[in-house]
Amino acid sequence: MQFSLKRVIAVIALGSLATLAVVAQDQKKQWKDRAEYDLFDSANKEQNANTKLQILNNWKQKYPASDFKVDRQETIMTTYQAMGNAKEMLNAAKELVSLDAKSVKGLYWINLLTVSLQDKSPEALDAGDSAAKGLLDAIPVFFDPANKPATTSDDVWKKSRTDMETIGHRTLGWTAMQRGQNEAAEKEFLTVLQNNPNDAEASLWAGTVIAKQRKLEKQSAALFQIARAAYFDGQGALPPATRTPLQAYLEKTYINFHGSRDGLDQVVEAAKKSALPPADFKIESKDEILAKQEEELKKTNPQLALWVKIKQELGGANGQQYFEGTLKGAAIPGGAAGVQKFKATVVSTAPEKKPTMVIVGISSKDMSEVTLKFEKPLAAIPEKGTEIEFSGAPSAFASDPQMMLTFDVSPEDVTGLPKPAPPKKAPVKKATTAKKAAANN
Repeated sequence: MQFSLKRVIAVIALGSLATLAVVAQDQKKQWKDRAEYDLFDSANKEQNANTKLQILNNWKQKYPASDFKVDRQETIMTTYQAMGNAKEMLNAAKELVSLDAKSVKGLYWINLLTVSLQDKSPEALDAGDSAAKGLLDAIPVFFDPANKPATTSDDVWKKSRTDMETIGHRTLGWTAMQRGQNEAAEKEFLTVLQNNPNDAEASLWAGTVIAKQRKLEKQSAALFQIARAAYFDGQGALPPATRTPLQAYLEKTYINFHGSRDGLDQVVEAAKKSALPPADFKIESKDEILAKQEEELKKTNPQLALWVKIKQELGGANGQQYFEGTLKGAAIPGGAAGVQKFKATVVSTAPEKKPTMVIVGISSKDMSEVTLKFEKPLAAIPEKGTEIEFSGAPSAFASDPQMMLTFDVSPEDVTGLPKPAPPKKAPVKKATTAKKAAANN
């Protein structure tokens, strides 16, 4: 977690002890008999977690309706924690909340463990949602000034409340993200980052759900959050093993959006300083740049103007329908606007040794926009930066994680590909000395 768990746990413990004292006084909890007290006493004194758990379960079996069943369930939960058994701890926390719907301890641990255990089943997500909402509802009562221990300062009490609220919003964001409810997840993660700017994982999640909404006006914010997660190195940062590939992903995604690496360093520097972008933050997409030049492009570069138009349609709300109804299987560009072939630049090839796919950029030499798919491996591998022209039949379209249009092509559809090297001639064998002597005689 990216906040002071020790402080939060300490406050929970202090608040619970104060609450339990009141409950014991008001409800006058009583042992059913001496045997029940002996079970409690044995469990309380036992230091071995496994043995302690056996005693607690024995007590639970013999006295299911004990006045101390909530206290007992709390101890079962913390015993699983001592054993390092997160799954059973989560189950124990859920049972604790079933006994006491306002148990802050139980709700708190359900929130934390729902996210950390990564259980994405509908049942787990529902339980996480319920616990998050329950925690947020319980917080105003739990953190009432009257419940503040005398030894806890007002600042610590206030900060602990904010941290606890952040946990609830974090869980709600995570469960919404798993369900594909990206706008709801975005709202929760931004609340988390307002409360705790150092939560780099929340920045990564925010960037992910914003990008998945595929709204042009939000892509700048998505890239900012990914930059924050990739380069923030303070307390709460992601581990280096995660940040390194994320940095490479950011650069690739930024270039595919903006058309070049220009401006990326400035974005990174801004993201290092703040978890949220400035109000006027804007990264202009290559498509936006070209769209401003559309009329001029129609005159000076009609093939690029046509491609910009196609990308605008694919990037719209009905992009998939446009692909299925207009592009798929058709001869593209097919003479539209007088264009017979698209001009493109090779970005990469795949697979490495015998490539059947060439990834190219049309809008920019660095953007991966189109995959040219050949039936057979190419006889010669084109280098990055090779300029080609092509036509073909679109066969596939992907919008996530980035837009990619795949064309089925043959070598005849593409000009500019390198030609295979001519076969090497067999070396001429030199006559031996003996044969030369015989020939001279």
